[in-house]
Amino acid sequence: MQFAYQEKVGVEDAILYLLHRVHSHLDKGGSAVRIMFFDFSSAFNTIQPLLLRDKLLRMGVESGLVTWITDYLTEWPQFVRLWDLTSETVVSSIGAPQGTVLSPVLFTLYTTDFSYNSETCHMQKFSDDTAIVGCIRDGQEGEYRCLVEDFVGWCRTNQLQLNTTKTKEMVVDFRRTAPPPVPVTIDGENVETVCTYKYLGVHLDNKLDWSTNSDALYRKGQSRLYFLRRLRSFNVCNRLLLMFYQSVMASVLFYAVVCWGGSTRKRDNGRLDRLVRKAGSVVGMELEYLTTIAERRTLSRLHSILDNDRHPLHTIIIRGV
Repeated sequence: MQFAYQEKVGVEDAILYLLHRVHSHLDKGGSAVRIMFFDFSSAFNTIQPLLLRDKLLRMGVESGLVTWITDYLTEWPQFVRLWDLTSETVVSSIGAPQGTVLSPVLFTLYTTDFSYNSETCHMQKFSDDTAIVGCIRDGQEGEYRCLVEDFVGWCRTNQLQLNTTKTKEMVVDFRRTAPPPVPVTIDGENVETVCTYKYLGVHLDNKLDWSTNSDALYRKGQSRLYFLRRLRSFNVCNRLLLMFYQSVMASVLFYAVVCWGGSTRKRDNGRLDRLVRKAGSVVGMELEYLTTIAERRTLSRLHSILDNDRHPLHTIIIRGV
């Protein structure tokens, strides 16, 4: 299930879908969730042009366009320039040029032929950010482990390099007598089990209380509030102060707020609101607090999902209305 480059679907939708699957399963007795977050080594640099060509042709992409893309990825020169100095040119026929709009799209197409979605396990992607979610019941995790193993084998066949050191697993298990999880092994190495993981810009934690995410946002907000105050000390007008707040501070404080705004602890809500209140005193006007912004954006996202019958949460929401 790919969330990148889909019409009316973005980062928030990927996080919301993951959270929906996790929370829905944890409502059942004897349940736990294991989430594997995969990390690729130089993802875009490992695309094999000939393999991509075959995949595109199987998708029904027009042959002329496929030939153009293959030529674009074959024998492309690269060099480093620093002021007046230029390194020797190296010609490469592997990977896609960095910094181009086309590279992440090509990687998405390159990996589109591996997907999985069942009642108890699913894989979701956002470009090269890949996660496998296993909904475990009474310790039955065979399907999850098989899916991880199959994906690792598929990566090997398609010459994609997984970084086992940076690949992490998070286990969400609220059972009081739960046994310690048995580590998953990739290429002979145990995948590290972590309590928190930064996924698509938000900090997920195995308690699902968003405390780690709130702490990170508070620290970022404090540093940006300092610069807002410095701008005021230079007699910057209120209009520009408001612009700075909205673009630099609020954009960070309320990033993906639809996913976590209604689930944070009262203490964390209060801390973030205090930052907003302090920013408002600097800007010279009352600013919207967390709850107001979260409610407005959640309603907007809900309408967007209801209007998009291809959204993975569309049917679920319709069924619950």
